[in-house]
Amino acid sequence: SILAAFVACLVAVYAYARATVRPHEAALYAPLGKGAWSAMGVGVLVASAVLWALLFGQEYQYSYVYHQTSSAMPLRYQFSAFWAGQEGSFLLWIGLSAGAGSLVAAWAAKRTGRARADEPRVTLGPPAMVVLAIGQAFLLSMVLGVDLFGLKVGASPFLTLAERYPDAPMLQTAGFVPADGQGLNDLLQNPWMTIHPPTLFVGFTLMAVPFAFAVAGLWTRRYTEWVRPALPWTLAGLGVLGLGIMMGGYWAYVTLSFGGWWAWDPVENASLVPWIIGVAALHSMLVQKKTAGGHKSALLLTVAAYAFVVYSTFLTRSGILGDVSVHSFVDLGLYNQLLLYILTIVGLGAGMFAWRYRELPQPAVPSPTMSREGLIFQGALLLALTGLVIALGTSAPIFGRIFRDNPAAVPISFYSDWTLPLAIGVTLLAGVGQLMWWKRMSAVELNRALVAPLGLAVAATAAILVFTPFVAATVQPLAPQGAPELVQAGLTDGLGPFWERFGMSLMLMLLLLAAFFAFFGNARVMWQVGRGNAKLVGGSLSHVGFAVLLLGIVISGAFNDPISDGDGANIQGSRDNFILARGETKVVDGYTASYHGSELNEMGRPVYRVDFTSPAGDTFSAHTEVYQSAGGQWIQHPDVEQGAGRDVYVALYPSAMSEQPQAAGEPEEITLVRGQTIPLGNNDYRLTFRDYDLNIDPAAVEIEPAETELAVAAVLELRHLPTDETRTLRPVYIIKKDGSQEFVQNRVTDWDITATFVGMQVDEGAGQGAVRVVLEGIQVLPDDWVVVQAYEKPLISLVWLGTLLLIAGFAVSGVRRYGDLAARRRVAPATA
Repeated sequence: SILAAFVACLVAVYAYARATVRPHEAALYAPLGKGAWSAMGVGVLVASAVLWALLFGQEYQYSYVYHQTSSAMPLRYQFSAFWAGQEGSFLLWIGLSAGAGSLVAAWAAKRTGRARADEPRVTLGPPAMVVLAIGQAFLLSMVLGVDLFGLKVGASPFLTLAERYPDAPMLQTAGFVPADGQGLNDLLQNPWMTIHPPTLFVGFTLMAVPFAFAVAGLWTRRYTEWVRPALPWTLAGLGVLGLGIMMGGYWAYVTLSFGGWWAWDPVENASLVPWIIGVAALHSMLVQKKTAGGHKSALLLTVAAYAFVVYSTFLTRSGILGDVSVHSFVDLGLYNQLLLYILTIVGLGAGMFAWRYRELPQPAVPSPTMSREGLIFQGALLLALTGLVIALGTSAPIFGRIFRDNPAAVPISFYSDWTLPLAIGVTLLAGVGQLMWWKRMSAVELNRALVAPLGLAVAATAAILVFTPFVAATVQPLAPQGAPELVQAGLTDGLGPFWERFGMSLMLMLLLLAAFFAFFGNARVMWQVGRGNAKLVGGSLSHVGFAVLLLGIVISGAFNDPISDGDGANIQGSRDNFILARGETKVVDGYTASYHGSELNEMGRPVYRVDFTSPAGDTFSAHTEVYQSAGGQWIQHPDVEQGAGRDVYVALYPSAMSEQPQAAGEPEEITLVRGQTIPLGNNDYRLTFRDYDLNIDPAAVEIEPAETELAVAAVLELRHLPTDETRTLRPVYIIKKDGSQEFVQNRVTDWDITATFVGMQVDEGAGQGAVRVVLEGIQVLPDDWVVVQAYEKPLISLVWLGTLLLIAGFAVSGVRRYGDLAARRRVAPATA
């Protein structure tokens, strides 16, 4: 079926190309192309049905079924296993592309009355289908799984285990079928798996259609007509893709334990970049449609948006980011095919653009800078720069291969440092642009339009600065010499030190001001326009959503407050956590927390319960699932207590994730780095390694100085929490000149706890300077305990609300643009 679909797709390419280059033969070849495309769709549908049948039938002799499903998986995950692997996700994308192409083919073939020869559906339909069919042929080649003249083309989802692993003797036994499959990765066994990937692929698919119309416009010299049919597809593609991206962020927020919803992972960025470039293209298309200007930017950005979709496919599926991204697929040998796919798409779009560049029309009079079209063009330029910056950071591991074998990804600070000023500019323009209609405004008119939203924005920003700890939360930590010296150095010796401390705070303040300005300005426009015609509010509604989204990002990020005493365990370099033993109740930052142990859920996995009472008296229970998968991977699902004003995010690290301690009273060795604190006993004690003391007199510890090569003490602080008493222990480690070692213990008599300094860890790395201590008379940890990472995230709900408003604006505008296209189609026969 896949092979037949591939051949039919090539026939569609030929037929539609013939109909394009020989318009007088279009009546013959366009129907042939439509029929070939339909045949391709049938082949894809059959192949998809077979794959689903194998998945539901648990036919484990097939490699794809074996790796993606198991008998223990619920039905919904056996359904979503279709797109869990690389081959199946390609097949899903192919099926969606077949559907989108069928709609374009039907639009191109449909006639209303006596169609004009220059009607867009007649002139743009066939060449657009050529472009779509070329892309579809490449996608189909990814799942062909055939050898062509000794060259492997694609990876078939229908290989048996014996075919996939020909060197495994057991698999070559006739009739061998594994008793069970490996099943999905546990992190993928989540309800979001059933909707997030398909939504992204729908967005990718829709983004291909504006690209096809742009190339068709260049091919047929229809430099203005292509925008009208492309606009509804662009709006739909951006809306769906944006929704899919934010679905992934929400999935990470409620499922993963890193405490956020966006980690600037290269594969996350790979879906964000085409969306940003696509939004820039949309604004350029609006300028072209309204003013007959901006042809070059509209064409170039539309081509670039889909080129980055294909580039993201290369990043995800070639295995090139396997060392720096947790989302990357394994390499199935498609590197060269994917590279050829990118080069073809970029060559097709950029090549056509370069070929027709001199012919592209230019407006007789450039748009004034202070006009709506001028501001929209500036915003599109800033958006494009933002996308390119993110693409550059994402591609750093690829470029780095030129200079080293294992290049690392850029730090997260790269993205914030470069995109923050661009975001401020984009947001300010999003506020001003909607306040100006399609005309040049005088300075007086512009000032009159800006007064109210700018005044409200300044007042709202000032209120946050005055009534919240925004400055304290965003200013960087003080340098060792203290704030006055740092500020003085910044003013007299250059702005570097000053900017290092205050720069991020100032930039976030400006972004906050810009977001409030965009919100108030667009809300005003939406109210004024909506009263006259609600169909026209799409643009202002999207901008309001964008402003709300930014407010949510800034506020929830700046005021993200750990619920912690700052004295917890070292979890990925942070001690913003606290430790609870089972049955223990503790008050931390005004919250009362109690750990009640764990119980098994319906999947047989432990769920740990911690009850909280907030400072305001609100009570809630956090139920976090933490378990070890069959592959040995620890899976931690956080719990989020969501509210309109703030979320409380809770992730746990239970004792089961650590090596089990020995029985109480038995000696136990531990390793501590400087400043590290660990709990002891039934969580009644805290032990902190402060430093080494090199000024030890051997005679004072009854060791002959002449025989001593080295004598050093470990300064340990032991605190008893119930009484808040603190004792300092100084066990001594001695190396004698003959190479032997001696240990001088230190004991707290009334607590019956003894510490012995038995060695130092002097290896380079994170453990450099660590001390090894043997403790007697106390357990290092109780039998059942949890490390609690909890955060208050104020107004993070604005992130999700802003996304929904943004997508709603795209939907309103998309319906309007489709209505305009349909209305124009109905008028065409009368004007023919």
